[in-house]
Amino acid sequence: GIILCWFSLNLSRVIFPRQVRVMFQRPVMRSLKVLILEDNPFQLMVLHQMLNAFHIFDVLAAEDIESARCSIAKRGIIDVAICDLYLDGASGVELIREMAINHEARALIILSCAAPEVMARAVHAAREEGLRVLGCLSKPVTVSHLGRLLALYEQSGSAEEAERQN
Repeated sequence: GIILCWFSLNLSRVIFPRQVRVMFQRPVMRSLKVLILEDNPFQLMVLHQMLNAFHIFDVLAAEDIESARCSIAKRGIIDVAICDLYLDGASGVELIREMAINHEARALIILSCAAPEVMARAVHAAREEGLRVLGCLSKPVTVSHLGRLLALYEQSGSAEEAERQN
């Protein structure tokens, strides 16, 4: 116990590189309901953990379109949907279109390892369907990029709340 105490006290004096310090200074997001559509179980888990690090715990995780549909049917409107474009035997664009038509998501983050022009077409199509697109996440996802996109949603939410109060 004494050695561990000494170690933890001395650890507080260690100067971490800027990148590590920033990781521990993530903004706390307001309560959001987020859907992740990602068919790779490892990448799904990593995204889920990243959201938890931002204090987002109402996370619906889906490995396929049918699971995503069931989650939305049970839990209602999603604040932010994070959707992979390429799924095993399916396309995330199908779910994106459905969420737009049925007004089931307030905002979208497109997740993909696709070429930039493919992602740009997906963004354009989602916006044409009426979805608010926060941006795209290329794989592998970084915490900082995810945080920036979530902050965009938070900023607009604060502006909308202020407008309603005035």
